[in-house]
Amino acid sequence: MMPLMDTDVAEHLRVIESSQAGGRDEAFVKENIIKAWIHCQEQRIKLLYRNSLGTQFVPPSTLCELRLCNCSITDWALTICLGGLSSLNRLQLQGIMSLTTLPSEAVFQHLKTLHSLVILECWCIRSLGGINGAASLLSVYLSSCPSLGLAHGVESMPLSLGELDVSNCMLASETVYDYKSFVRLSVGHLTSLKTLELSHLPDLCMLEGLPSLQLDELTLVLVPKLSAKYISHCRVQKSLTVRSSIMLNDMLSTEGFAIPAQVTLECCKKPFILFERSDSLSSVQHLCFMNCGIQSLPSLKDLSCLESLKFFTCPNLLSLPALPTSIRRIRVEDCELLKESCSPNGESWSNWKEIE
Repeated sequence: MMPLMDTDVAEHLRVIESSQAGGRDEAFVKENIIKAWIHCQEQRIKLLYRNSLGTQFVPPSTLCELRLCNCSITDWALTICLGGLSSLNRLQLQGIMSLTTLPSEAVFQHLKTLHSLVILECWCIRSLGGINGAASLLSVYLSSCPSLGLAHGVESMPLSLGELDVSNCMLASETVYDYKSFVRLSVGHLTSLKTLELSHLPDLCMLEGLPSLQLDELTLVLVPKLSAKYISHCRVQKSLTVRSSIMLNDMLSTEGFAIPAQVTLECCKKPFILFERSDSLSSVQHLCFMNCGIQSLPSLKDLSCLESLKFFTCPNLLSLPALPTSIRRIRVEDCELLKESCSPNGESWSNWKEIE
């Protein structure tokens, strides 16, 4: 395809090819890769549409759900496509390498029934466009969009938003790779937000406005730079998911923090954990460990309200801890050592009542 393109992309392809070479500043290399990738995609689109207008996609105006996956639709084509979909409830964009921005605010204002927006693996998308115009939007899920400057995008999201899930994204804009800057998300204006899930966000340092929200569910996993002071005063009603017991202990040590009924530790790689304020966990009813490297757990006897205990993919866990008499259900999946320990001849046999 290279000889047919308007611009020679050989140099950009070499940038991508040499990305694994060592001895270079990682931040600088990442930014150059993104720019090179976007340039190659732009040239590819020019080639695809140079000699043909293509097949115009005009969906029926009554369409309620639209999923575009692994196609070469452009920013302009998406704008035209969505322009007449006044009944659209759900929009999903996946694996589209030709998109760089979502449509304008005027287009989103026309989508009066749009409730759900999902964007997956759209590597070149850099802006959420006029998403603030979607006044009925309830749920946004963003994953694996490495070029997306989301820090300003969240600030422009509509106040109707009730659920926000962001994973595997870079949050800053052009200056994302300036490690002297502090990348932040401001969510305090999203007063309708009930579910917030942030995971695999390596550059997130500050999460502003969280204490002002009344959340039902909060997930913070693999956000290594996030300062504890931005989350310790948060208010969570139903479910809390964090990566480490350190983050959980910071929350428990904050005056006035109320632990929700369900607590999950996910992706905790340390072999041992410690609950410094186990008395503050006494009201927890459901405790879950997911994708953890833990080998043993401290005694849970002080969790007098604990009804269920769940383990998912904890291959190193050897046995159950001491349990309170309130426990009613234990569920174990993909934890072979623990299953063996819970067998009739295992050391944890006397510690459990029911395994699903």
